[in-house]
Amino acid sequence: MTPLRMALVVLAVASGFVAVYSLFLESSGIRLPLLVAALAVLAISLGVLGFSLATTAIRTAESGRGGLGIGTAFVAGLCVLIASGALAGAIVLGILAAAS
Repeated sequence: MTPLRMALVVLAVASGFVAVYSLFLESSGIRLPLLVAALAVLAISLGVLGFSLATTAIRTAESGRGGLGIGTAFVAGLCVLIASGALAGAIVLGILAAAS
């Protein structure tokens, strides 16, 4: 695992914890902006990680390790799906935060 991917995984886990914290534990007025920021960072980090893993899956499959390539592509797809959901949530909640 490259240092960039390691940093992206750490960033995704940390922003996931911040999102859970803002959903369940935070009760002040900063709750919604904190959640929007955490979801945006989660979306960006998982999106970049997913596309990085997709290129690795292609290289792995071309080198003859098809099973590992399929597994890597599956994980990359999950990362991109979660990133798109987090980005959609951040956009909707950002619009709601701006309206109130």
